[in-house]
Amino acid sequence: MAAFQLEKYDHLAVLTLNSAEKRNLLTPQSALAIAEAVNALPDDPAIKALAVTGRNDSFCSGADLAALQQAAFGDGEELQQIYAAFTSVAHSPLLTIALLNGPALGAGMNLAMACDIRLASEQAWFESRFFQLAIHPGGGHTWLLPQLVGWQQAAAMVFCGERLSAQQALQTGFVKELWPEEQLLTRAKQLTTGLKSLPTELVRQTKNTMLAMRHCSRQDDAVAFEFRQQFHSLQQPEAQQHIAALIEKIKRKF
Repeated sequence: MAAFQLEKYDHLAVLTLNSAEKRNLLTPQSALAIAEAVNALPDDPAIKALAVTGRNDSFCSGADLAALQQAAFGDGEELQQIYAAFTSVAHSPLLTIALLNGPALGAGMNLAMACDIRLASEQAWFESRFFQLAIHPGGGHTWLLPQLVGWQQAAAMVFCGERLSAQQALQTGFVKELWPEEQLLTRAKQLTTGLKSLPTELVRQTKNTMLAMRHCSRQDDAVAFEFRQQFHSLQQPEAQQHIAALIEKIKRKF
């Protein structure tokens, strides 16, 4: 059975981790295959968003333990290969949404945190778990987690093994919304429906701008960077059409 399934719904691609019997664990091989699929999605001009979810009752239970054992005797390449699954999502020019149908642990948390938006079911819960294995957190875990839940909660999860329930994840802002598991994909489609009428270039360039702004420390630099992108978009026929339509709509109201 393939490690994942990739489906396309108009503008939205859905990648489903498919190793349910192994709780959707990441191996170097499966992670590289996921990264290859994610990196190829921008080749399809219709795709503007990517949703990532898991089969059955697990989102992703982290890295395969046997693979971690084996990685200790190599040069680190196998560990980097496991990282590829979530770093490809983190760097994607598509809007990315995690549909958290169940637990996300360790590297599985990294995969969830790599997404722009997280939607969860009540069955989801989150655990750092690295210290349980007596290993240092990896894959950007200690950079992402404090940004999403705050330093104190992140420290409690990393050092003390504190688990975050779905409700707690909602309260801390780790997830945006809670939905019944069977409605997660429907909600992702609803959230992204407005992207259908927008130029693919605009959607992807805006995502790349947001990624670039993570490294920007001055507002003036951000304004200058956005000016170039906004001026270019304003010159496109789709922008003129949308603006004209809104002007006409406002006229009808008055």
